[in-house]
Amino acid sequence: MTSRVLAVDLGASSGRVVSIDFASPEPAAVVVHRWPNAPETAPDGSLRWNWPMIVAEVEHGLAMALEDGPAASIGIDGWGVDYGLVDERGDLIAAPYSYRDRRTDGWRRVADAIGVERLYEVSGIQLMGINTIFQLAFHDRDELARARRLLLLPDLLVNRLTGFVGAERSNASTTGLLDARTGDWSPELLEGIALSEALLPEVATAGAAVGTWRDVPVHLVGSHDTASAFLGMPGGGEAGTVFVSTGTWVIVGIERPEPDTSPAARARNFSNEGGAFGGVRFLKNVVGFWLLERCRSAWGDPPFEVLFDEASAVEGDVPTFDARDGRFVSPDQMEAEIRSATGLVADAPRGVLVRSIVESIAIGVAGVVEELQSIGAPAPSRLAVTGGGARVGILTEMLERHTGLPVVVGSTEATALGNAVAQGAALGVFPSLGSGRRWAGTARPMQEDKRGLS
Repeated sequence: MTSRVLAVDLGASSGRVVSIDFASPEPAAVVVHRWPNAPETAPDGSLRWNWPMIVAEVEHGLAMALEDGPAASIGIDGWGVDYGLVDERGDLIAAPYSYRDRRTDGWRRVADAIGVERLYEVSGIQLMGINTIFQLAFHDRDELARARRLLLLPDLLVNRLTGFVGAERSNASTTGLLDARTGDWSPELLEGIALSEALLPEVATAGAAVGTWRDVPVHLVGSHDTASAFLGMPGGGEAGTVFVSTGTWVIVGIERPEPDTSPAARARNFSNEGGAFGGVRFLKNVVGFWLLERCRSAWGDPPFEVLFDEASAVEGDVPTFDARDGRFVSPDQMEAEIRSATGLVADAPRGVLVRSIVESIAIGVAGVVEELQSIGAPAPSRLAVTGGGARVGILTEMLERHTGLPVVVGSTEATALGNAVAQGAALGVFPSLGSGRRWAGTARPMQEDKRGLS
C-alpha cells in the first residue's frame, strides 16, 4: 500500500494541493499545484468566492498528484466562517459570500440583541463581524428558506468530491453557533438569528472516512486550516509553547483541555475553537499579511522579497498601528488606511510602510502573548512560528524583540503537514496522535518543494 497522502489546503489568498509521503526520511510537503484565490465583486456589489474555479483547481491539482502515483488518502482543510447553501438537489443556491463582504457591518446590533455576555458564554468565540452567526443574520431570508443544508466551505468541497454531508468539529466551532461545552449546535443561538437547526448538518470528527474520489479514500481532517496548522507546528501540545500561524491572518494562541468562557477571556476577546481531535485552541486573530497583500496589489505586485529587503534597509524607528483593529479587515484603500493610522505622509518611502506593517504585526502578537499571561495561561517559553511568514527573517527578528521570547521556526506548509497527520492517524500510520505531531514538528523550515507552482 502506498504511504503517500494528498492534502488540499484552501487559503483565502491561495490554494494548493500538497503531496506528503510518510516513507520519506523526514517530513516534506511537495506542492503539486498552487493557484491564486481572491473574492470577486458580483454584479449586485457583494463580495463572493468563485466556487466553480476553486473546485476546478482542486480537482486539477488532485489529478496532477495522482499522475505521479497512487495515494492512500485525501484530506481537505480551509479557512473558517464562510459557507455555501445547497438545495434539495445538492446544488449551490448562490456563490458563497466572502467574510469580507460589508453586509455584516451592523453585526453589533445582532450581538447586543442576543446579549454579548451570553453569546460568548455559550460559543466562546471572539466577537468579530466575520463570524458565521452574523453573516447568517444578514443573509437573504428567501435563500435560507430555499436551502436544504448549510455547509462550511471545506465541508462543501468534501461534499462535492464524495457526497458526504457533515460539519467537521474544528471548523464548526468557528461559526459562533456551536456550544463550546457540549460540542453541539446551540438551539439558543440559532433562535437568536431565527435560523432553523434543520439547516445544519451533524457535527463530525476528524479521522472519519467519508467516501472516495477516483477510488482514493477521503478522510476528514481538522478542516479549519488553523486546526490542521496546530497539528503541524513544532512543539505541538507542549506547555509554554505559543503558536503563531502566519498568513493572511496571524493566529496567536495556545492549546487547552477545556474552553475558557470567563468574563476575563471575553473582555480580551479570545476564541475557544475546537481542536482536530479534541481540546481547545485558545487564540486570537491579528490582521496579518493581508495588510501587505492589499498594498502590494496597489503597487503593481512587486516581489515580496523586494519589499522585505526594502523594509530591512530602513534604519531607526517607524510609526506603528494596532494590527488587531477591525478597521484593517476590509478597508477600501489599505495603504491610505495605514497612512492615516500611522501619520505617514504620502511621500514616505515604500520600505517604511512595509516595515511599519511587519512591526505592527509583531507588536500585535506580543500584545496577545501579554493578554494570555494576564488571564492565567502558563508562562510562555517560546513562539512556534509557521506558515508563509516563517521564512520572513525581519518578522521573526521583530517577534523576538517585542515578545522577549525565542522563536522556533516551523514549516511554511505546517497546515498541509497537520492535515497529513490527521490522515496518518486515520490510516494507522502513527501509533498515537502525539507521535504524528512530533513527526510533523521536525520538518525543516525550508524543506518544501515548490515544484509545479501555478
